[in-house]
Amino acid sequence: MSASKPQVRSLFATPLCVHFIPIAHDVNSELRPMVLSRVENEGPSRGQGRYIREDFREWGNHHAQTLATVVSDLADSLTATRGGQRVKTDWKIASRACVRIKGDYQEMTARPGGFWSGLYFVDDGFANSDDDSLGGHVEFGDPRGSLPAMAAPQLSFRMPGGQNAGYSEIVRPQTGMILLHPSWLPRGQRRYDGEGQRITIEFNLAVP
Repeated sequence: MSASKPQVRSLFATPLCVHFIPIAHDVNSELRPMVLSRVENEGPSRGQGRYIREDFREWGNHHAQTLATVVSDLADSLTATRGGQRVKTDWKIASRACVRIKGDYQEMTARPGGFWSGLYFVDDGFANSDDDSLGGHVEFGDPRGSLPAMAAPQLSFRMPGGQNAGYSEIVRPQTGMILLHPSWLPRGQRRYDGEGQRITIEFNLAVP
């Protein structure tokens, strides 16, 4: 009798949705000057970017509504009951815009109070450059912390995503990209060394 093949399952999966808005060029061409005109009235960045304090949905007119609709639909498509049934949720969305320049970064942090969180790149700041030395990657921390890497840091798990257990995953931003992830997943941005201005819309979706 031949031995059965081992079955390996990935437990407690953490979703990360990467999506691009089809009409990003039209949206961004209007959003970019809107954000820059407002950020001029905000305070210094202190190294982590200059945020517009007022909620984006209050001043982003129809573009804010477009982005909210896209993000809400994405969240609905990735959300289910404990029994696996699809749901339609009237998400409570909070959003804000941020501009980062050379030398800015964002500390790694989770976002309490939300169910989904993410960001949209109005302008990645790279000016179509593929140079990785410009930095500015979005970084996601292992929610288990360093625990998976402490017992034997030279070893990893031979399965998708197993090599970074206890460390972090990175995504290089692109203009028009939306990243959506659970709010409890720590997210930050590494130091950005591009010459252009990076413009993002950050959002959190909470259950009413």
